[in-house]
Amino acid sequence: MNNKDLKNLREDLIGELGAINQYQEHIDEVDDEEIKKVLTHVMNDEKEHVAEMTKLLQELDTTEKEKFEKEGL
Repeated sequence: MNNKDLKNLREDLIGELGAINQYQEHIDEVDDEEIKKVLTHVMNDEKEHVAEMTKLLQELDTTEKEKFEKEGL
């Protein structure tokens, strides 16, 4: 794993977090329950992506892993 790969993963993680925020904004603004349901489902998928990428980063970056372990994560 090289630094470029780690950088790209972190940028992808930023994108996933941004998507979560955007979906939440839209959920908060919409009145239609069916739309809210679909957006919530998609947002929760994005949260799964965050978890997967975070796990991968911990596996690939020993310092990051140490920091998560220090915080009990």
